[in-house]
Amino acid sequence: MSKINLENIINQSPYIFFFLVVDKFLDIEIPQLKNFEKIYLSDYSSIKEKNSGKLLSNPKIIDYILKKSQKTKLIPAIIPFKPSAKIDLICQKYNWINISNPGPINRFLEDKIKFAKLCQKYKLPTIPFTIDTFSHQNFLKYQKLYNKKLVLQTHFGWAGNSTFSAESWDEIKDKISSNVIVKYSPFIQSSYSLLNNCCLTKFGLIQSPPALQYTGIFPYTKNPFTTVGRQWPSFAPLKIIKEINKITENFSKILKEINYKGFFGLDFLIYKNKVFLLECNPRLTASFSFYTKMEQKQNITPLFYFHIAELSKIDYQINLKQEQLRFNNKKIIGSELTPKDKNNYTCQKLNFDYPLSKTTNPISLKKK
Repeated sequence: MSKINLENIINQSPYIFFFLVVDKFLDIEIPQLKNFEKIYLSDYSSIKEKNSGKLLSNPKIIDYILKKSQKTKLIPAIIPFKPSAKIDLICQKYNWINISNPGPINRFLEDKIKFAKLCQKYKLPTIPFTIDTFSHQNFLKYQKLYNKKLVLQTHFGWAGNSTFSAESWDEIKDKISSNVIVKYSPFIQSSYSLLNNCCLTKFGLIQSPPALQYTGIFPYTKNPFTTVGRQWPSFAPLKIIKEINKITENFSKILKEINYKGFFGLDFLIYKNKVFLLECNPRLTASFSFYTKMEQKQNITPLFYFHIAELSKIDYQINLKQEQLRFNNKKIIGSELTPKDKNNYTCQKLNFDYPLSKTTNPISLKKK
């Protein structure tokens, strides 16, 4: 299916789409969609928290959506960046179409501890880990099992704020509450990370090529686990790229089993030419807008279009093999740099039409 065809199908659908923009750095420019509106958190100064559910539940927003749908005679379809139970309830209450997976599915997959156990169950490659309570005794025990420097992860977090590394108990004791369940694993040096954007459709899985992640790069962040950008191509070895394709295909079978649909992303760690699956972003990803731009530049049907079509249940057909060719498309080229402020929030978004680093390990960003 060509980009124009699916674009026309979406434009001629009985829906008016409302994209909830809770963060200006997660916005998307897509003027080709005629029945596509954006609702900005910044337009409602009374809402401080970057939360799609709180934005959608605002009486002014609800009134606006109801009036707009009456005027256009189209059915509202809500597109959040991140799903939530609150969005599920609001869409059910007003009979609106929810362009996201159910909140509980999202929460299950974003839970770093449950995700690790899921990978273990299905024999997907992960960094060695143990789930246990956070205590001084356990910290010392897992130092002996793995190595002196450990990585500890709690259930939930963003931009690396649920992931900590430490070589001593004094470094970590005040960062995590006592007896909380955490994941212990070894800190792995001389590694790099990759990501991909994907869409699980009723026809099958469509993957982007892997991108190189800019993680923990000073001066763009002080947190070694925070991502500050990404680039296509990744310049990873062909063996690694093939392995990522295979792992993603296998993981998509798990998603299919739990009735997941649409957009998602996976993060991978590469160490000594081995691929480890790190985490799943079961939603639109931080890179989805930039990646959509690159797809459109190459006249490729955006994964975002398939996400809309799948979750609105629009009738469409595709040539899956043709759509899967993007995985090996050498013309998908570009970099995005997203520096963080002292609170670890994105403070800038810079796009380039060339790769900033020609190497994966170490990453060397061109100064410009």
